[in-house]
Parts: sequence; structure tokens; C-alpha cells
Amino acid sequence: MLSSLFSTVMHFLRESFTENLGLKALAMTFALGLFAFLQGQTDEQQRTIPVPIVMRLPPESAERELMTPIPASIHVTLRGPARAIDRQIQTGIVPIEIDLRDGHRESISFDPKNFSFPPDTTITIIDPPAIELEWEDVVTRQIPLQAAITGQPAEGYVVKGEPDVDPTQLTVRGPVSVVEVMQFARLSAFDVSGLSAGVHRRRIAIDAAPVRARYIGPASANVSVTVARRVSEAKFENRPVEVVGMPGSQTVPRTVDVTVSGPPEIIRALRPDQVIPRADLSKLANLDQKKHGSAVVKLSVELGHADAELQPPSVAVKW
Repeated sequence: MLSSLFSTVMHFLRESFTENLGLKALAMTFALGLFAFLQGQTDEQQRTIPVPIVMRLPPESAERELMTPIPASIHVTLRGPARAIDRQIQTGIVPIEIDLRDGHRESISFDPKNFSFPPDTTITIIDPPAIELEWEDVVTRQIPLQAAITGQPAEGYVVKGEPDVDPTQLTVRGPVSVVEVMQFARLSAFDVSGLSAGVHRRRIAIDAAPVRARYIGPASANVSVTVARRVSEAKFENRPVEVVGMPGSQTVPRTVDVTVSGPPEIIRALRPDQVIPRADLSKLANLDQKKHGSAVVKLSVELGHADAELQPPSVAVKW
């Protein structure tokens, strides 16, 4: 009796698992899907997602500059069904728009009602919740252009004086705290490597303006650099003055100081007895050698390939 009952039960169980397998598998699949769907609808999550910020800034005519760095996005923590949050991320996060066109707003506060999220989600954290704003007036002023030199000219030559720049000034525009401290606009360096005597001209680019400032006008300027032979100087003190054209004349003062400049090799070879300051009276008009007289005469020194500077440059000659 028990054996027959056991056999009947086993036959029933075997038929339950083996008959209509396709239908049973399909039913199981639908059941699992329905379970997953319902579980996704009810399984709450908390997730932090970035929300882009779009700013509407003042027009240029307002002459106001926002100095506070604004992040590209803020972080919002959402609580709600995982499926709803995933769907929102897949369809795209709606940016939050900030209207700053008046140029005087002091702060931004982020309120949950400003965000576009599914109604079955809740915003729990906004980071940052607010941003303090700093503004400055925009000003325009003229600043000089400054040229720099790099490299070395050819052997025996030097750069003479400062580079000439055209135009000499540039207009800069930007926040007052940036523009008011700018002393000049810098040009890229003028390379004088290997240059010999002459005036050398180039078009040189202007370096970029500081952050938040901008230059108005051309992006380059003409720069001229003068290269001349290297010169040395030597000073010859108390050199006696020689009078030409009137024998027996005397000068006041009797001696002068002479500073000679020229190529180094010429200056090194120069001897004191070659440095003769002269007062030439032969060039004076209506000079009568038979009468006593006096005149103030400009001095000169003949040195060939060197220049002389005299101190004093003139003397009084009496005869």
C-alpha cells in the first residue's frame, strides 16, 4: 500500500517538472521580470550627480566683470527609486540657469525647486548650497609698450640705446584691480644675435595680456634696434690748451679735461701727448693781431677715429 502511494507521488512530481517545459520557462521569465521591475520601483537609492550651470552674464556695455570663479557644475544628491534616477541620467540632466545680467547680484542660492528632477525623487544635498559673488568695474586705459632684447651682436658690436617701438602705447581693458596695476605691455624679445652696425627693424608680437585683461588694437608693433661698434672711454685730465692763429695768447682756464671714446683698440693705444685741445682763432672774423683783445673760443681735439668731450668745452683767449 505504501509502495503504491510513493510511486503515485513520484509520478506526479515527475510530470510536474517535465510536462510543458516551454510554457513553464516562459512563465518563470515573466515572473522574474515582474519581480525585478517591482523591486526597481520600490528599491530607493541615494546618488550624487553633477548638474551643469549656465550663466547669463552682463553685456560688455555694462562694464562689469564677475571676479568669482563659478564651477561648471554643482553636485546634487538625489534620493528615490533607482530606475527613476537612472532614467533621468540617461535622458540628460537639465542645466540650471543663473541670470547675472544686472552685474550687481551679491550671491547665488540653489533651491531644490530650481532643479528639474522626477517627482518621485527628493533632493537631499546641494553642494555648494550658495556662492558669494564679487564684481568689479571694467576700465580702459593707455599703457606704454616695452621691448626687450635677447642675444649678443657680432664681435666688437653693441646695442646702442633703447629699442624704438611704434606705436609707443597700447589700450588695455579689464577689471580695475587688474588694469590699474599694469605698468606696460611687453613685446616678445628682439634677437640681436650676430647683428653688426646699423638700424635693424622688425615686426614683433605683443605678449598675451594678463588674465581677465585684453589688449585693444594690433597684435604686434614695429621695433627698431641700433647696433654700433663697441666703444671704450679714457679720461685725460689737465690737458694744456693750445692756441692757433695768435702767438703769445693765454687762455682761461689754461687746462681742461678731455674724455675720449672710440673703438677699444684705438683708445688703448692713445697717449696723453696725442690729446691736444686747441682754440683756433684763425676762424674769427676781423681778427687784428696788432691790437689787444679777447674772445671766447670753442675747443676741439683732432683724434681721427675717436670722439672727444671737453670740460669746459670753451675757454677765454686773451692776446
